[in-house]
Amino acid sequence: MVELKRRTLMKMLGAGATAGALGAPMIARAQGAPYRIGFVSALSGPSEMLGRGMLEGATIAIERINSSGGVNGRQIELVVRDDKGKPDSGTVAARELIGEGCHLLMGVSSSAVGLAITAILPQENAVLLTAAAHSLRLTHEDFNRHYFRITDNPYMRQRAQAKLMAELHPEVTSWGGLIPDHEYGRSTWDSFKHGLEAYYPEIAKSEPTISNPIMCQYGGSDYRNYVVSAMRDPAVGFLNSMYGGDAITLFQQAKPYGFFQKKALVVDTANEFMVARAMKSEMPDMWTGAHWYFGAFKGNPFNDELYAKYVERTGNKFPDGFVAEGHACILAYAEALKTAPEGNTEDIIAALEGMTFETATGLRTIRPEDHQVIKPVILYRVRGTNTADGIEVVEYRTIPGDQVMDKPTPGAPVVW
Repeated sequence: MVELKRRTLMKMLGAGATAGALGAPMIARAQGAPYRIGFVSALSGPSEMLGRGMLEGATIAIERINSSGGVNGRQIELVVRDDKGKPDSGTVAARELIGEGCHLLMGVSSSAVGLAITAILPQENAVLLTAAAHSLRLTHEDFNRHYFRITDNPYMRQRAQAKLMAELHPEVTSWGGLIPDHEYGRSTWDSFKHGLEAYYPEIAKSEPTISNPIMCQYGGSDYRNYVVSAMRDPAVGFLNSMYGGDAITLFQQAKPYGFFQKKALVVDTANEFMVARAMKSEMPDMWTGAHWYFGAFKGNPFNDELYAKYVERTGNKFPDGFVAEGHACILAYAEALKTAPEGNTEDIIAALEGMTFETATGLRTIRPEDHQVIKPVILYRVRGTNTADGIEVVEYRTIPGDQVMDKPTPGAPVVW
């Protein structure tokens, strides 16, 4: 039996490898051979922090399962590729993994990469569970049955954020956006905008004024022109959809302009603790969307164990939710393999459709119509402090996913 060892993984990644296969390159069919799952996500580039969090969570889940005897008496083995956040690299990585017998794929931080890989799945006879790719197209107009989203989506999260802003800040009725000019950015803005239009008249009893979003360069180094445009915008509240290193750069360059003092409210779509850990005491006070917040699920054994293991391995007391989503992908495959022990693609798809499984955020159910998971939407307010940790969570909310979900329309655009 071959297990994914942390020291092997860290050695591989530290050496700058963009591809790594752990164990013999064989298809796991014989009794006793490990189930091989292919991990593909950004382990370098602007989205590196997302991919590494997913990988850490997946590793913890695999160690948990393997130490308890595996699934059907067989161990789980992870085979890792770096897609660099680029669609062409993602498809190459996916084909390599499939060629090595990994027909069960997971990870993917970029929607563009997710769309590219999903397009090749039917002919490659493979399955992909994404832990972050949020494009609504993946479960709507570009849907195919080989794809599953194991996390929430922008319709759920950004509409929940719009609803919360209408409840907490009914006086902030003019909104703008700082949005990356790619698929994920457009999905988040469309979802938030429609949420504002739905919830402000209902809750705040006022019609929102919504500016055109400021579309920003992905992977840039100078965002000052975008900041100046935002300062000139009459909007008082802003949605930020820039993430990772781009968001850090944007926020640092916005501070000298007094952006966070002159604009009443900034809502962040998905940076979780990434930006806060980097900026520490300089982190502006804002609400952010998250895949997971450990403090919201205390008492859940999966949550408590995942958090303890993660802190033990990394020393980081503020893990990003991508850790829990990588963890959830492995738990989903493990549950599906119990009823599809051969690991055949068609059997795995059938097992995943409608399946309910335990995770760090509680039970999740995969909607059979469009393969979108139903899970809580998690929002928390984070800010920098002068304490030893440098940041703190002021408050949080969990919203049941079925209260803010889009209707399933596989093969057709989302219905707003």
